[in-house]
Amino acid sequence: MKHILVAAIAAAVAMPALADDVNVTIPFVAEIGGKPFSCTESYPEMGSTSADVTATDFRMFVSNAAMIRADGSRQPITLDQDGQWQSGDVALLDFEDASGGCTNGTPGTHAALTGTVPAGEYTGIAFDVGIPFEENHVDPTLAPAPLNTTAMFWNWQGGYKFVRIDMVPAQKAEGNEAAGWFLHLGSTMCDAASKTEAPTACKNPNTLSLKVDGFDPAKNVLVVDPAPVVADADLTVNAPETSPGCMSFPDDGDCMTVMAKLGLPYMDVAAGQQSLITAR
Repeated sequence: MKHILVAAIAAAVAMPALADDVNVTIPFVAEIGGKPFSCTESYPEMGSTSADVTATDFRMFVSNAAMIRADGSRQPITLDQDGQWQSGDVALLDFEDASGGCTNGTPGTHAALTGTVPAGEYTGIAFDVGIPFEENHVDPTLAPAPLNTTAMFWNWQGGYKFVRIDMVPAQKAEGNEAAGWFLHLGSTMCDAASKTEAPTACKNPNTLSLKVDGFDPAKNVLVVDPAPVVADADLTVNAPETSPGCMSFPDDGDCMTVMAKLGLPYMDVAAGQQSLITAR
């Protein structure tokens, strides 16, 4: 089924008027190479060498979700405070279920933003992939759910992994001892005295802001698929003396073809069109 690039959605199809403060659900779907994500499936022809991979994690933080009014203004979605997946304006989308290779995960899943909006005519949605700076550098052992998900946390200095998609190739290039090829997006080069102290700023915030015109949550879904992002990366190798795959850190050869496809600049490579999230 054809995916429509988020940035290319131009039709301003108005949603019907909503009743006063009604519920709204923004559905997400996880796929790998166009196939539904599962912790027990294998995915062929991934990356520049057409590697077969399995996936062992698939999670993502989103924040600042808002419906777009007909006049272009944004109406923040008041997220349901469910005590597990959504807190404040931050939500964790969790597509893994701890089955198969997803041994680092949890049985529960969460594949939609839920909340309320006032009555009005809306023409799309906007949200960030990431966590606001003031909430990104906290002690996860004291933070409310879902910010207490330590598997999505680096350290106080770097903060959280905004995106965690872990893949393992069936065959690795000779000399590659890495556990897998991991796509982790998060803030880097954060100015702090140590890894256990909150920074004052990050040179590379690496939050991704998306605006989807013409999105009707009653008819459309947002598809998260890493295949286009890693299309030019060799998943069977790992750059020497770097973390497995691309974890957003500077000077990692595995990130050179990846970060631009996340819509972010990297080293001397300019930001391109993000291709991680599309609308359907």
